[in-house]
Amino acid sequence: VERAVSTDGDKELLYGRLDWVYQEEVYGRGNWNGMWWSSQSRFLAFLRIDESAVHEFTVVDHLPYRLKIENTNYPKAGDPNPQATLGVYDIRTNKIKYMDLSHWNDPELLIVRVGWTPTGDKVVFQVQNRIQNRLDLCMGDPKTGKVRVLLHEESKNGWVNVLGMPHWLEDGTFLWWSERTGYKHLYHYTAKGKLLNAVTSGSWVVQSIVRVDESGKRLWFMGNRNSSAGRGAFRVQLDGTDLVDLTPTRGTHSVKLNYDGSRLIDSWSTCDDPGGVDLRDSEGELIRTLGRSKFSSSYVYAPRKLLSVKSRDGFVLDATILLPSLPPPAAGFPVMIDTYSGPDAPSVRDSFRASAWHQFLAQQGVAVFQVNVRSASGKGQVTTETCYRQFGVQELRDLEDALKWLGSREKVDLTHVGISGWSYGGFMSAYALTHSKAFALGLAGAGVYDWQDYDTIYTERYMSTPQLNKDGYRVSSCVAAADQLHGHLQIVHGSMDDNVHMQNAMQFIDALQKAQKDFELMIYPKARHGLQRHQRPHLRRMQWRAIRQHLLEQK
Repeated sequence: VERAVSTDGDKELLYGRLDWVYQEEVYGRGNWNGMWWSSQSRFLAFLRIDESAVHEFTVVDHLPYRLKIENTNYPKAGDPNPQATLGVYDIRTNKIKYMDLSHWNDPELLIVRVGWTPTGDKVVFQVQNRIQNRLDLCMGDPKTGKVRVLLHEESKNGWVNVLGMPHWLEDGTFLWWSERTGYKHLYHYTAKGKLLNAVTSGSWVVQSIVRVDESGKRLWFMGNRNSSAGRGAFRVQLDGTDLVDLTPTRGTHSVKLNYDGSRLIDSWSTCDDPGGVDLRDSEGELIRTLGRSKFSSSYVYAPRKLLSVKSRDGFVLDATILLPSLPPPAAGFPVMIDTYSGPDAPSVRDSFRASAWHQFLAQQGVAVFQVNVRSASGKGQVTTETCYRQFGVQELRDLEDALKWLGSREKVDLTHVGISGWSYGGFMSAYALTHSKAFALGLAGAGVYDWQDYDTIYTERYMSTPQLNKDGYRVSSCVAAADQLHGHLQIVHGSMDDNVHMQNAMQFIDALQKAQKDFELMIYPKARHGLQRHQRPHLRRMQWRAIRQHLLEQK
């Protein structure tokens, strides 16, 4: 039987469907679902999103004879956000009850997660303030709309990440993710929100839960306790005692447990070894090797070497280098840095990856260097927050320090260094060429060149609003520093990018032209935030031409 839960929805008022910014930045790209059934299917929780105050942005398809126009509600940093409320529809009564959010007295409240207790009698949700430095875990009564705050998280030096929903246990208690110490760990709470104990702790992060054995009061999880660039498996008692390292060898591991946890299959690799599969016992001792990967190639293969780079203030950065097998030129190999460098998004992992593009560059005599800047190091929120309110500043400083370190240890030419990246990496490539003289070439793809042009929820999480952080937006802008461009810059953008709009490139181009700066530009028609299949080889040829001309041919 079909029932209409709502009757007044339109393009500005959404029921059970997310708008652009909520699906992109909160619930996951491509996930437009804004409704959640209770376990017994009596109640349906849903978001009601009012878009009426949100400004539209226009994206144009220039290829048809008649232009195709797309208008999307897209809130830019500092602009009005969509207003969300949480409703619950009762199948039995055919009525809606909205959760009472008056406790916060905040029309810009973000509802960032929604779910149910295992019994389905309470709706569980998380809310944040607009700039996302506070988060409350709440429980609501679907019959009355009354809301109780179970616990509160707050950051004084940055933002609070949304880490997941409570992991409910059979006794009604739950496990909760938190970065309150500066590192992501698990905590055990009662159903009423009283802390029982920390399950894990230390200067490292828990990455995922593998299994919980409630009868044995044990937890298996993945974490980077042994290496910030790696991932290992561990077991701990729910009271936080008896931590056991189940995969003590170096690298990135994934595990499968047997029914009682007495055995595990450990699949692993490192950046210079394709790895294998081992059988281990309940204490992590090796029982037997089940298989080893063998890497063979008829081409010259440059292995990736894992490095530990000390920055100017002593902070250790994870990095990798691919050195050509060719004899180095007198001045040394030119260097190409491939980066992303966005918050908590490492480029370097101690796992085996064989990039054909990186191997090609090494075969042509280019050293390929990748660095985890501290805000993308995987070393915990305490280091990720170093980019707070000033994108690019600390990241660039770390890249410069890493280059200086590399030049003192390898035969490389630091007068011929290039940097490339896409999205945040595109921003970093352009930022490096407008804020440093260490780079001869920048390949910037789909970058945000002024953070006032990007969406509210992502940008304000890290930068606050332009109204509250005017100086931070200024020092993070490539557009404002266009007259300081140094080296050759190649700008690439998709004409229909509905995430990082082509407006970013246009504003940057205009500023570069006014400053009488030379640069290279390629627009890809119909491309969104990623290129279409036929455009990718075209981009690679263009990038290779720039690398050859500006890093190799001058040698």
